[in-house]
Amino acid sequence: MNAMSMTIGEIAWSHYLPAKRQRRRTNTCDGYESSIRLYVDKRWGDMAIAEIDPDDVQAWVDELAKTDAGPGGAWKAFKCLRQIIRWASAKWKMRVYDPTQHVEKPRVPAYKPETLTHRRLKRLIRGMVGCECEATFVLSAALGLRPGESYAVDWGDINWRTGMVPVSKTLQLASDGLNLWPTKTAKGERDLYLPPWALDRLHQIWVERGRPRGRIIGALKPGQVTYRIQRWIKQHRLPRVTMKNLRHTWATIAAQSGVTIELVASMLGHANVGTSYRYYYALTRAAVTRAQRRVSRRLLGKTSDDMYRGVILKPAWPEALPMAA
Repeated sequence: MNAMSMTIGEIAWSHYLPAKRQRRRTNTCDGYESSIRLYVDKRWGDMAIAEIDPDDVQAWVDELAKTDAGPGGAWKAFKCLRQIIRWASAKWKMRVYDPTQHVEKPRVPAYKPETLTHRRLKRLIRGMVGCECEATFVLSAALGLRPGESYAVDWGDINWRTGMVPVSKTLQLASDGLNLWPTKTAKGERDLYLPPWALDRLHQIWVERGRPRGRIIGALKPGQVTYRIQRWIKQHRLPRVTMKNLRHTWATIAAQSGVTIELVASMLGHANVGTSYRYYYALTRAAVTRAQRRVSRRLLGKTSDDMYRGVILKPAWPEALPMAA
């Protein structure tokens, strides 16, 4: 086998993806496969690594960003191409120039999730009483869990005395069926504590259902849980929010309530606190005003008179300035 003559398509389908499926989650590899099929294979599938020009890669990324793929999809496709090339170069010790070096990332618009205010969230939580999937909704609303994390919680995981809920797994549906995986990152493993209102309500639901065992969602699949929640919201004309944005809502309200962004990141299971800063630390008028007030007090005072006491503020030039020609 001459690795240098192999095309990107041959490397991707016959070697790269099979190797990744042995070590990566199924849904992660499904994402790789989708990006390769839609974008990478169509453009580079018939070319060997040595035939790819770096300028062509940059032009491909820039053009892809203008299509339905958008900047995010374009960059994901580029990273798939880069991974394939670097994986092949390392596996077969290929001495070939990497054409994916120095490619600039397209500008990605700031992501602003649609979240609810604390009043609308309270109205939604109260309106979910009676829903088949209320318990899962309460968990997500109270703890800010990722959807897969809330679907994986068992009734036996909840400590009814302390309210502790250990988060160590995620339930996801992929091409090979329903899988229970560890959390997204090592920092995703965390112990959270339910607030009293959520602990009491979940205990009521558990008792009403005959103290069941197993997952809180029962035999339902993640997609079925999402569908039932959204159908209930629509039927009862409640504030609309997705399960993903329910997590964003919790984090946003926590940050607005004065919880430090580092603690928010830890409770969300973020591997990097920068993610929390990017999504949840927003400059509000109140926050900016408080900051300026503290800086002003640190300098000299609150008012202009305090700042310029003893300074003549009259201009040094004549009162009547000449008109511009």
